[in-house]
Amino acid sequence: MEDVLPESVMLDVLSRLPVKAIVRFKCVCRKWRDLVSDPYFVRLHLSRSHEALMIYKCCIGTQGSLEWVEMMEHEDKYHLHPVKSLICVRGPPFSFAGSVNGLICCYRPYDSVYILNPVLKEYMILPKLQLENEMCSYGFGVSTVGEYKVILCNPTVSFVQNKVYGTDHTLVHTIGTNQWRVLGQTPNHTNSIQIGPGVFLNSHVYWLGYGQVYDFDLNTETFELFPSPSGRYRKSKLGVLKGKLSLILLGSLGLEVWVMNGKSWYKERTIQQNIRTILRSYPVCLIDGLKDTGILIVHDEATKKLLAYCLNTNATLHLNCRADFFTIMTYRPSFVKLHSFQRVDFRYDKFQGLVGHQ
Repeated sequence: MEDVLPESVMLDVLSRLPVKAIVRFKCVCRKWRDLVSDPYFVRLHLSRSHEALMIYKCCIGTQGSLEWVEMMEHEDKYHLHPVKSLICVRGPPFSFAGSVNGLICCYRPYDSVYILNPVLKEYMILPKLQLENEMCSYGFGVSTVGEYKVILCNPTVSFVQNKVYGTDHTLVHTIGTNQWRVLGQTPNHTNSIQIGPGVFLNSHVYWLGYGQVYDFDLNTETFELFPSPSGRYRKSKLGVLKGKLSLILLGSLGLEVWVMNGKSWYKERTIQQNIRTILRSYPVCLIDGLKDTGILIVHDEATKKLLAYCLNTNATLHLNCRADFFTIMTYRPSFVKLHSFQRVDFRYDKFQGLVGHQ
């Protein structure tokens, strides 16, 4: 095959295959391995990679696991199709800071911040911070010039690189460097940002907190604040639907779907029927489904199961995934190598604390 097909055709064919098949083909011969590592192939595959879910789940008394799953549709019903499972070593639960271009940023409270690529089974550990508390909000994204950055908003940073700082500071780490930087100017009360991961979109990371949307520009490393939709609501979740920043509000009267247009919000729809189960659940993730649909993933705290709610059809679907504790985010697999970020005093390695199996 390699003597007949031009290299450009081979790259095009390979980029359309499932990730599992591509990983197997890397073992065929050195030329195929080099093709899969080619920067052009990495970009081509990423442009065609389908959005999936990464789920960290654990049950009391057991090891946690990272579950990479795809949303599949069969006879107008969704189900989770497992792709890969990574068993985590015992320790504090993982939390996600975000995922960009196949790279996952996750952390363990009072431990470390990690960058993972589950496809290549590579990871790096960022320089460790000593924090007075772990009530932090993290974000992860990439600037327009290709700098991958981790953002940490913590109201009580004790010291970084042997320097003492006060309250309400925002720290930034650029992947490939060996330091955290403290921003000189941050908005007042950044500690009001909701604890949890930010939402990345177009070189910006967004958080929600106390009626405000916190917009962090990864290019200028500055914040901008603007109001969230007004009204009283019990639960809310930021996400991205159809390439736009979206906000799900679960109020007493129903479910509201808001979309950002420029710097203002408009209500796309209100759903009042067939959402009794959704209202008693906690929203955990928004994802674009098949056939131009929007899917809200929620954790039913009564049954400890995940449910998928289709925003277009109002159908509630049980995903047959159960655990005491869930952390979920959207994930787009890629072959981006951590080696491309390597600089002085910087290391990456294969998974050791995580044992991968198919």
